[in-house]
Amino acid sequence: MTKLLKILPILLASFMFAGCQTSSLKINSEADIEANSVIKKVNKEALMDSDNMVLPSNYDVKAFSRVTLAAYVENVSFEKDALSADIDQSIIAKLLENELARTKRYRLVTRNCTACDYEVAYQAENTVSEGAINVGQQMNPDFVLETTIGLGSVVKKKSDHNEIIFRSLVTTKVVDPTTGEIVHSFEPIRHNMPAKRFFAIEGRYLGGFDYRKSNELQEAYKEAAQKAIQVLVNRTMDYYPVGGRVTNYRNGRFAINSGINQGFAIKQPVILFLSDDGLDIPIASGEVTPKTEGGAGVIYAWKKDDADAQDVKKKLEAMGKDYLKRNKIYAVSVGTPEDWAL
Repeated sequence: MTKLLKILPILLASFMFAGCQTSSLKINSEADIEANSVIKKVNKEALMDSDNMVLPSNYDVKAFSRVTLAAYVENVSFEKDALSADIDQSIIAKLLENELARTKRYRLVTRNCTACDYEVAYQAENTVSEGAINVGQQMNPDFVLETTIGLGSVVKKKSDHNEIIFRSLVTTKVVDPTTGEIVHSFEPIRHNMPAKRFFAIEGRYLGGFDYRKSNELQEAYKEAAQKAIQVLVNRTMDYYPVGGRVTNYRNGRFAINSGINQGFAIKQPVILFLSDDGLDIPIASGEVTPKTEGGAGVIYAWKKDDADAQDVKKKLEAMGKDYLKRNKIYAVSVGTPEDWAL
């Protein structure tokens, strides 16, 4: 697991497809929006409560660094009875790649860059050798993120209209490409889009969503896939936290030695903890605003009725940086920031 944590911030995202195929997979027979997998965000109000000041699963102070990932969309399949459409698979691949890259948690090396191929060809014909792209120098992934996407649709007949619900199912696992070991598998992500209305009599289309147009179907399926992908990326942020060591403290503000280059993308809620010879003790909650190679933080609240937290608070206020030179205090991310844009 330590290896996984050390490598996952470099999560290399490359996307390859085996082609759209028909699948008997039942994504959600009822197409119920209430059954959707949801994005979980952490807000300041929740972290003011001492009971919520707990360390996230899978954290490791020795692995607060980015990992290299290659992400493959291994297959895009359609439910047996789904409305058929030709999906531009490379677009779905890039959606996943872009969503992962936005987190800054991973170092992503694309295998899905047509522009890069064009640039290699252009340089070979039109530029001098100095500074040219060196073919064969791309990075290898520490782990492969393998994703399968299932797409489906269901038509529901109402008293005065009809509805089409487009849906998706995303399954993902993390694999060690050297050994083939599956090191982690995320729970399946399900998403049902809000119903699209249309009107028809005895199979003759009258108005509303035009299911006869290929481009309309394509956009609907791509949106369903993107929504599920966003939830998946949210899960990766939950499961693979980032953090850094607190290096300074003054009047409720602190500095850490990790920033954007270490996996922080935007303002990030964190839990501060004292690390004492293998014993990690949550002491406070806060927020980190990252810069390139570090971050500035502010304390939300200290853990109440906790002797260790109150002792650390007293010593930090009295000694500041001198206390931090002799004691290890870290800040680790918890979940997805409340203002994370979708």
